[in-house]
Amino acid sequence: MKVAVILGGFPKLSETFILRHITGLLDLGHQVDIYARRNPREQIEQPDIARYQLLERTYYFDVPETRAGRLMRALRTFVSVFPRHPVTMLRAVNPLRYRGLYRLLNNVMFVAPFLTRRYDAILCYWGGNGIDFIVLKDVFPGTRFVTRFGGDDYGIGDEHGPESLRALRERGDAFIVQTDYYGRATLRRYGFDDRKIVTYRHVIGVRDIPFRQRRLTDHTVRVVTVARLVEKKGLDLGIRAVAAFQARNPQLRVEYRIIGDGPLAGDLARLVKELKADDRIALLGAMATPDVLRWITESDIFLLPSHMEQAGYVLLEAQATGIPIVATKVGGVPEMVREGRSALLVPAGNEAAIAGALQEMVDHSERWAAMGREGREHVESQHDLDRLKPRLAEILGGRA
Repeated sequence: MKVAVILGGFPKLSETFILRHITGLLDLGHQVDIYARRNPREQIEQPDIARYQLLERTYYFDVPETRAGRLMRALRTFVSVFPRHPVTMLRAVNPLRYRGLYRLLNNVMFVAPFLTRRYDAILCYWGGNGIDFIVLKDVFPGTRFVTRFGGDDYGIGDEHGPESLRALRERGDAFIVQTDYYGRATLRRYGFDDRKIVTYRHVIGVRDIPFRQRRLTDHTVRVVTVARLVEKKGLDLGIRAVAAFQARNPQLRVEYRIIGDGPLAGDLARLVKELKADDRIALLGAMATPDVLRWITESDIFLLPSHMEQAGYVLLEAQATGIPIVATKVGGVPEMVREGRSALLVPAGNEAAIAGALQEMVDHSERWAAMGREGREHVESQHDLDRLKPRLAEILGGRA
């Protein structure tokens, strides 16, 4: 099967699960080409990018930011390809279906790279890309068009109205979500046909993640968070909660490590200084997956204090290592853990509740080993890449 994967930015350090999907398809013998709006040019790169030579199979649209730049690029593209593909290009610029100059210009630029290639399936990450690239379904009606939702795109219908999703909703062939309680319910609320919604849970390579049984062996408690440093992750509350927990337990040394990068790095660093917690709380920046897993494996408690979390891929990686979880009960998180068994879930936005859950963890540290085993078993049974790898190909092929 030949598959085109459409992304916003590629490669992105934080989107490990997309990398798992692509390499999984390649491992099964499928051909995969990647189409990305831009190259984020991050300083750190996941090892599989080079191992699978993914940049060699990636096309970047690099659409100009200005209207004038878009107009010039689109005109040059149209003049260049129209003589060879007149019917296709006329479908792409059909003014009765696509309204607005901005949309028509994008259609020309988005369709052009596909004119000399044919695919069995097109997989779009995320809803916004699905909306922009649904033109490919008109141009290539025999190609299966699949969109994977899973981030801020779940808010498109609320922010812009369900009508903004109409073309994608009506012409898309399948829509992938990771959770039923949050993901499937959200798309149904926007009017999507439930028969076209497919739940394909996050997958991770469990066998590649070492398991370590946790126990409180000294007077040090190591807490770790892995997250983008953005507002919805609630990291300021996490920092305050850990500081409060430390103040309540002077007999312990509580070390808190936050792994990730983002626009709030400076604000969070200042908060740590204000709390005079520089010697206990550290922002470690972004890391590749092997280093992230090493830090998680060496820690005692994983904390995710998010205000909103559509699924929480990192919760799976954490549970695979055997670390007990403290997280907020938001979005799809309850489907990613075993509440009360592998994780303690608390209300979002509640610093005291987070500190209380950390306290409960330490007061009952004898439960850590059992929580770790529950977490590992949950990931192995529900999210193991080796077991679920064929399912994505089945969805793309219309067999699931």
